[in-house]
Amino acid sequence: MRLLDTETGQFVDKDPEDGKTVYAILSHTWDEDGEQTYEQLKEIQQRYHSGSESQTPQSRPNVVDTDSAASPKLVRALPTALGRLTASEVEALLCLVAETFGLALPAHAPGLSQSDPSMPVPDPRLSQQPPPSQSIWDDPELSPKIREACRIAREDGYDYIWIDSCCIDKSSSSELSEAINSMYKWYGLADVCYAYLSDVPSGEIYQADDSAFRKSRWFGRGWTLQELIAPLWVEFFSKDWIPIGSKHDLVDLVESITKIDEKALLHVEPLDAFSVAQRLSWAAERKTSRVEDRAYSLLGIFNINMPTLYGESDYAFRRLQEHIMERTPDQSLLAWEDVYLASRLRETGEKWEAQPDYDPLDLFATSPDLFRSCRGISTLHHHAITPTSESSHGRAMVEYTSTPYGIRTQFWMLALNKDLLLRAIQHRRPVQLEFPQSPRGSQWYLAILSCEHSEYPEHLLGRVCYIASSKSGIDLIRPGYIKGIELHANGVGNYCTPDLFPLSPDTIEHCRAQIELKTVYIPHPYRAALPQSSSIRRQLYTTMKLVLLRGTHDALRSQGYSANLRDPDPGHPTTHRLVLSNDEHTIAVEFQHTLENDGDDFTIAARVKMSGSHGVQLDSDSAPASHQAGRPTLAWWDATSWETALDHQRVELSAAGPRTLILDLGLNFGGRGYYFLHVEVLSEELPALSAVEPAGNQGGERERNEAEDLSSTRGTRG
Repeated sequence: MRLLDTETGQFVDKDPEDGKTVYAILSHTWDEDGEQTYEQLKEIQQRYHSGSESQTPQSRPNVVDTDSAASPKLVRALPTALGRLTASEVEALLCLVAETFGLALPAHAPGLSQSDPSMPVPDPRLSQQPPPSQSIWDDPELSPKIREACRIAREDGYDYIWIDSCCIDKSSSSELSEAINSMYKWYGLADVCYAYLSDVPSGEIYQADDSAFRKSRWFGRGWTLQELIAPLWVEFFSKDWIPIGSKHDLVDLVESITKIDEKALLHVEPLDAFSVAQRLSWAAERKTSRVEDRAYSLLGIFNINMPTLYGESDYAFRRLQEHIMERTPDQSLLAWEDVYLASRLRETGEKWEAQPDYDPLDLFATSPDLFRSCRGISTLHHHAITPTSESSHGRAMVEYTSTPYGIRTQFWMLALNKDLLLRAIQHRRPVQLEFPQSPRGSQWYLAILSCEHSEYPEHLLGRVCYIASSKSGIDLIRPGYIKGIELHANGVGNYCTPDLFPLSPDTIEHCRAQIELKTVYIPHPYRAALPQSSSIRRQLYTTMKLVLLRGTHDALRSQGYSANLRDPDPGHPTTHRLVLSNDEHTIAVEFQHTLENDGDDFTIAARVKMSGSHGVQLDSDSAPASHQAGRPTLAWWDATSWETALDHQRVELSAAGPRTLILDLGLNFGGRGYYFLHVEVLSEELPALSAVEPAGNQGGERERNEAEDLSSTRGTRG
């Protein structure tokens, strides 16, 4: 991997997986006038470095520490050649040497007299060249974007940075292909990703509906999808390189813009936890300069490696889908376009028509744009169709085999007729189903896919399709759709053209005897889609922030609890307060964190209190005396390298009546002092447990028996 040295501006070759190389990485959109290329930057580098690009700069000596008031801040580490110092730094260095050794400086220091006869006569042919600079960072031909990105990285303490526009030799097709296939990994291994938004001014209200942040071109480009997801830590910068905030801080805003689930953005869940259709929906409507890049920019999202063949146009996305099909049985790959959602439709007409889909001509989508409505589609791995009572006949492995006729596979199929349509559209009156443009000899079906829509849980999706016999006698499967009319109150109607229908368990049961397992061929197209950086787990903390994800909010709401997590305020900078309320009681949890050893380890102590709906304190008979005397109920401790998850802790609470409540709390690592709270209220009877009982054993051996006392006296917030 070719990196830029942030001190010297020279290229160095490093292995990002050697466990030693820590680097920053830049994500940006390319300027319309182009970016400074590898060849152009190399020409600039040669003015300041005589060695080859593969030469690693000499080890930098330790920082010079002096208390002399006359000594300026030279550099963090002395460079290896004076040519890398600016004129002011050279002058400061000479002054320091003269003062230290009692020497007198010549009047013309640090420069040389222009009248010195020993100086060679300038070559007039060089008059058109830019004046020599003392440092590459002062060179007027250096791209401002490269200069500023290196400056930010250097100030943040990073020796290296990777910038795609100048660190890839695009004249080498093999190097370009390797970079494209490695890019997700490189972004994932980076310690930090700087997302430079060249069209966003600093100081605006970024959450505003019409903010430049929401409209930034960066969010609409194809390559920035993986550049947003792969690195755990992303920091956004405005067009004048002013920090905007991190991905963690702005996750709700980023999710609303990109439609990417926060669990994917924050690495709470691995990408494989999201269906193929969901991941492809994130790429819908994104643009790339070359059509092939719409597929190549998704390789890392699906952990796919494949050759890049610029010139293949849309076929790149077809190849990507075939590779995905080889790697996963997830049938949501075929669940593109529109799902019939009865809950969203008004009254529909009685006449429906089955229509062949001519774009695309087969079950593969032609573009990620066809997945724009698929954010709610997930995979049902556990669901098996059993058309008979004998389960041995009801299971079929999802397999795909490439043949000269196309990709051979099997689907459970239901013949499409008006009775099935009536059940699928949940109509209360008879319907008509016609096939006006059906190819001769074709048979129409719903191919049953093992996936569901979020609005219809446990409803398998039926894909509208038809089978047409080929000259070779094999069954070729083609996509279709159903055209109907959605009626408005004024009698005016709009066409609705669903491609997929949710099939309820009752419908599957009712039609079980008619379900067939058919072998079909998806025809070939006619000629004409990380590992987390270990260094981030070694970073010292300067502060801590607890986060309650929206999914946790929703889970608590389903139990009848409203949840409110308050961040620390100036009066209590180390305290988070979580309040869970329902109609019967309120549970308050006060988390107080303490950073120790300069941020190398921490303690989080939590006190839990429950009161009735009218503020009446409820008893907690199970709490030991030490806890009732003011000791914290729960405690966590960790140190570098940080654990990815800390033990769940439970506290038993007594509610009114015989019911016992158990509060289960946990902490999951989010990076740089961020921790995601696991919160669950259990009401079932459990075996007798102490007031604090670990629910797991992840990193438990590192936890302290008890945390320090919480401050018993607290001022009023506000």
